[in-house]
Amino acid sequence: MSILTYVYSRRSGASQQRMSSKVRVLARTIMMSILLVVSAISHSQEISAVDLSGVWSTNSLDVLEDPAWDTVGHFSCACTAETYELLRSFLNDPANDQLSAEEIVLALEAHTLEVIEDYLTEAGQTVAEAFDFADDPAIQCEPFEAFRTVMHADPIEFTSYDDRIVITGEDLTSVRTVYLNSSHPESAQKTSAGHAIGWFEGRTFVVETVNVAAGMVDDQLGLHHSEQAIGTERYTLSEDGNVLNMIFTLDDPVMLKSPLVIERPRVLTPGVALDRAPCETIAGEY
Repeated sequence: MSILTYVYSRRSGASQQRMSSKVRVLARTIMMSILLVVSAISHSQEISAVDLSGVWSTNSLDVLEDPAWDTVGHFSCACTAETYELLRSFLNDPANDQLSAEEIVLALEAHTLEVIEDYLTEAGQTVAEAFDFADDPAIQCEPFEAFRTVMHADPIEFTSYDDRIVITGEDLTSVRTVYLNSSHPESAQKTSAGHAIGWFEGRTFVVETVNVAAGMVDDQLGLHHSEQAIGTERYTLSEDGNVLNMIFTLDDPVMLKSPLVIERPRVLTPGVALDRAPCETIAGEY
């Protein structure tokens, strides 16, 4: 082999190695681009698959005949997770077949009150015992705080936007804006609506709310919260898209010994319109 042939072959080999390296880099770049596109498509599909837009109702009399309800849904209430376990045991035990629907409902209500009482700290018990329905802020047309809004039994509507989801209810409930792909502000200012951020975990929409001014969680339960409370809602959409199961966890070191979990399912009711009547027309109902 001549020197020129040898030099040429070395240069050709080096050139081929450089070309091979460039090809590998280009291939990796193309592959990463494909993966990013696929991931974006999958994420988009996941978001659209759990679109919560629409009106969702609890088991009120006017929607109780909706075929989406199962037996547990017919008896559902704003009850603790422990009470839902009791409900399922009632329904699964043939020995309870003689119980009337009214007896079951009364048992669930009593059980929830007992469970909540066990969760209350001394401060929580003091506030609960001092509560008088005549002192309910709603009588004076004061809007509900965020957590009382979560617990409210009337229909709610989800409206989806690119960067937020707005949750609207009836009566004196707060219109809540849940910011997506966001974080809570450093400011500790407390308001009735607080600050809510949300994200998706599969078919579950998670909402975390902080900075809520101290107030009432539910009048019937006599449950209140402090300014330190953090609320986490988990809305899980059923496979058929007709049932929205909510699990609400209230973490309040002032009022509660440990986080309290309350459940409440809803069904999609496109024929229901929200009633945002002025307070003057409903104040007499409180």
